[in-house]
Amino acid sequence: MVNYDFSGHVALVTGGTKGIGRSIALALLGSGAQVLVTYSRDQNSAGIFQDSLNSQQTAAMLLLQSDVSDPTETKRLFQESLARFGKPLTLVVNNAGILQQGDFLQLDEQSWDRTLEVNLKGPFLIGQELLRSDVAGASMVNISSVGGQTGGPKAPDYSASKAGLISLTRSMARLGAPLGIRVNAVAPGWIQTDIFTPSQLQDLQKEASKVIPLGRMGTPDEVAKSVLWLLSDESSYLTGHCLNVNGGLYFG
Repeated sequence: MVNYDFSGHVALVTGGTKGIGRSIALALLGSGAQVLVTYSRDQNSAGIFQDSLNSQQTAAMLLLQSDVSDPTETKRLFQESLARFGKPLTLVVNNAGILQQGDFLQLDEQSWDRTLEVNLKGPFLIGQELLRSDVAGASMVNISSVGGQTGGPKAPDYSASKAGLISLTRSMARLGAPLGIRVNAVAPGWIQTDIFTPSQLQDLQKEASKVIPLGRMGTPDEVAKSVLWLLSDESSYLTGHCLNVNGGLYFG
């Protein structure tokens, strides 16, 4: 991975204890940032993540249980940055998300509402707080999905939320630009994470060789590389953009 220097920055990674979020949090810690990492309910994964860190990483990281759809909790994250590290958040990654596949006709309102609360309302609330903080040079990356670009028959609530997140990214980019705050998105394709069972991964990898131009699934580290580039000054003239990290599965 390219060596970025985020020394002096405090970063927030929501849903950062496993999968793509974990890779992003570790990459930021490895680049010198102090990092707030949130998780929602999975205390086991949070404990495993924390135990995997070395002493230097542990000192630079604050792990918090938080519901990103709760405005009180969202405000607390920004307050915790000042309380723990003495500096405001300048790097934000909205990664927390819900994906539950199933039959569209069996999807109930409660599941629909909860998916949109976490996947779309959460980034909205955090985006509001970041713009209110008015810190020039701040950068936000929202983790969308190829499902939000192509539609997903197995998880229409997820796809709708991720499509909305791309649009929200562009709106916040316009609002943030006069403040010197950039907002971009990454849309991963098929990524090898523990959200899939080993048998599901095996089937997906076989299909990936047929339908993805690069012939394979991506890795969380490959998504993290793209996120760090968007957060960094290397992409300083880029805002409102959705970067496709999908092996050529979708070109739009």
